[in-house]
Amino acid sequence: MKKIAILACLNANDVCAGCACLNAVYDRLAYFERYADQDIRLTAFMRCSHCVKTGNPMQDAGFVEKLDRLIREGTETVHIGICAGRKEEDGCPGMRRMADAFRARGVEVVWGTH
Repeated sequence: MKKIAILACLNANDVCAGCACLNAVYDRLAYFERYADQDIRLTAFMRCSHCVKTGNPMQDAGFVEKLDRLIREGTETVHIGICAGRKEEDGCPGMRRMADAFRARGVEVVWGTH
């Protein structure tokens, strides 16, 4: 079973209920089509910790705690919500740094959800 998580932008929290991301997961749409023939488990739907404020997410205790928990849950892939930008190279700088931190811990990063 493939274990995945979704990381969404905290700034989108005012208007986002997570419905489009969750529907895409369960219906295997858009960036989740890659799991069409696999059993998956959503291990987390989390919001960023505004790591932009520190520059380095590994200096943000909240982010480190989330990252450690994802690793303990066996999360293999983190999908970064389109609320953080449609492409990694154009996306939120803080989310790009978080993506690097996930990769450094062996977690695959997919930039996109629905």
